[in-house]
Amino acid sequence: MLAAGLLSASCSDFLTEDPKGQLDPKTYYNSADAINTAVYALYTQVNVSQIYTNMLYPQWQGDDITANPGSNKQACAEIDGFSASNNNKGVREAWEKNYKIIEAANNILNNVQVEESATYVADAKEARAQAHFWRAFAYYYLVRLYGPLPIIEDNKLSSAQTAPSTIEQVYNYIVTDLTAAIADLPTSYTTAPKHHDGIDSYVTKQAAQSTLTAVYMSMAGYPLNKTEYYARAAETAKDVIDHNSEYGFYLDPTWSHVYSMGHNYNKETILGIDFTKKGDWAHDSEFTSCDRFESLGDGGWGDAWGEIAFWNRFPEGARKKATYAEKITYQETYKDENDKSKIRIKNTVDWWALNADGSKVVTEYHPMFCNFTVNCDEDGNAINAPYDYTKPNWTGMVNEHRHRVIRYSELLLWYAESAARSGAADLTLAKECLRQVRQRACDDPENVKLSDGTVVAISAMTAEQLAEACYIEHGWEVAGYWVAMVTRRSDEFRMNELKKNFDFRVANADQDIVDPADGRVYKAKESVSVVKSTWQGAESIYLPYPVVEVEKNPNLSNVDRTH
Repeated sequence: MLAAGLLSASCSDFLTEDPKGQLDPKTYYNSADAINTAVYALYTQVNVSQIYTNMLYPQWQGDDITANPGSNKQACAEIDGFSASNNNKGVREAWEKNYKIIEAANNILNNVQVEESATYVADAKEARAQAHFWRAFAYYYLVRLYGPLPIIEDNKLSSAQTAPSTIEQVYNYIVTDLTAAIADLPTSYTTAPKHHDGIDSYVTKQAAQSTLTAVYMSMAGYPLNKTEYYARAAETAKDVIDHNSEYGFYLDPTWSHVYSMGHNYNKETILGIDFTKKGDWAHDSEFTSCDRFESLGDGGWGDAWGEIAFWNRFPEGARKKATYAEKITYQETYKDENDKSKIRIKNTVDWWALNADGSKVVTEYHPMFCNFTVNCDEDGNAINAPYDYTKPNWTGMVNEHRHRVIRYSELLLWYAESAARSGAADLTLAKECLRQVRQRACDDPENVKLSDGTVVAISAMTAEQLAEACYIEHGWEVAGYWVAMVTRRSDEFRMNELKKNFDFRVANADQDIVDPADGRVYKAKESVSVVKSTWQGAESIYLPYPVVEVEKNPNLSNVDRTH
């Protein structure tokens, strides 16, 4: 396959040239078909970067997600406990997969030229814009995990030959790429695969603007702390909001639809990553069984558990019910009257339930996410509908769940928070954005509990209170959804609050769980222990560079992670 040929580098080398098989861009990239093939190859690498959990384990450091301390989950437990080794598979693969996106983007930017007289000029401009966007996307993911990075523009160079650029230089590079993408990306597409099922699957101008909003917010926060960028973030987000009559984004009024396979191709998603409908391990999302606990006996992987304190604080309402399984269920296969195998729920319990002897009914003893979980009928066939804990769980593991990388609710919160932090004189729209997000999510949308425990009405909020409320609200919106571009870990990183998670996990005190049925209080605590119990500043915040990269590139030794 040509796509494979274009991306034949090993995981360890950025690109190893083989002159015998080298394509000559002067003669090859002179048609729309050839250019589009390179774009397909780029999107293949984008898909692979999120196809399974290894590359996304760093998001477990957020206070929403934790891990099984045993089983085969040691890699995510290491990262969750802020003690990842430089050979941790999450550390390795987050680096590898994102540099593969960069490589594929560089292939386009180095070889596809815009010749105004050519019949394929529109395809060339669009391909380069896509490449600028996804290269920026990959660097944005990497810089928040590793800090200083080698910036690679020419695939003839190796990351092993390049000294890392400073964090500020990387961010400036990301902004330059996104600005170039915005200049040439269309606001919509009309033909497949760019447009299908009523949505644009390729990146649009407004998706790039939304990404730039998040980048500006990151630059305003840790570690650059250039707070003037909040004004740029607000301005960029508002441009999308102001033109939404053209774009057609919406907030689905029913929260259970947000991640549902029954609403897979929705217009709440601003930026999505698509997968095929074949159930192919090499090309599709492998997360269907990730949330189901291993102890339940129906093939769950138990990759991500809900953190107890976060679940305890989570505002009651439709969003919490859709984010976490309301009950833990056990299912069984039985024979019906015609001797045919059927599936049914045999037992339903609360996650904190205890047996008569005081032992735990559910071994994991944590809340269980259901963002990716799919139901099935009694014959075992997947049901593409909002998850319902009362129905059996599909035991397949691969499907076409569209990754909702940025949603419109997030953009509304980003605008509101940035407007509040930038000193905007009129916060009327910002408050209304927060109110819109909460109206479908919470039992009490108007009154918000802040981190100090005070409850403030949105209408009465100061700018500082509004900013904090939006920051907290975004955490509820993306809880347990590790494929989001801005996860809870990302937010806490920006606000330099990861140390709070570390300190909380070191103390690991008992937490009270109040049974809403009878008021009985249960005790629960986290399962992942922190091995390195002394905070090391930036060295604790950032992941170590992968050992294979450090061995090849001495420039990655003794890097100052604060710049």
